[in-house]
Amino acid sequence: MAVCVALRSFDPAIAGVRRVTFADAVRDYQEEVFGAALRITGDRESALDVASTTFLKAYRAFSRYDQTRPIRHWLLRIATNEAISHARRRSRELRRRVDVESGAEIVDGAAAPEEASVAREARARIRAAVVGLPELYRVVIVLRYFNDLSVDEIAKITGRPPSTVGVQLLRGRALLRQALGDAQ
Repeated sequence: MAVCVALRSFDPAIAGVRRVTFADAVRDYQEEVFGAALRITGDRESALDVASTTFLKAYRAFSRYDQTRPIRHWLLRIATNEAISHARRRSRELRRRVDVESGAEIVDGAAAPEEASVAREARARIRAAVVGLPELYRVVIVLRYFNDLSVDEIAKITGRPPSTVGVQLLRGRALLRQALGDAQ
């Protein structure tokens, strides 16, 4: 009974856990949240919208955030969900307006030396291939390879079992290899 009472009255400050402020969270993770959003949505403007919405939702829910858990995972979960929702809305809008394939193209208009140009084209091909993945695989690929999260961390963020995340990573990589092989 005493243990239950102690757990209910747990104070992170007493236990030596540093309390995270919202300003700390924004400062420390804004680039990572934006990067995840950019890779999931495939569009800079959409990623900015998603990042803004993510931090707005996080601000509104910050009083309910469990300070004993990693804030990075919490923010990335919000960002991932927002990016998926945004990408779905945008996809529906694009289907109504234009051919879907023309919306997936990434244009790189800057002239650069040959090596930089080749590297930029390779990155653009990879980004386009990732954006072209089905949402199920795109999310886990982005979180694993662009945000360097472990399978267990991705499972916590997405709410999926680690074994499912592992399978989705394998299938996502296979689809990426296929897409990159077809593009050559």
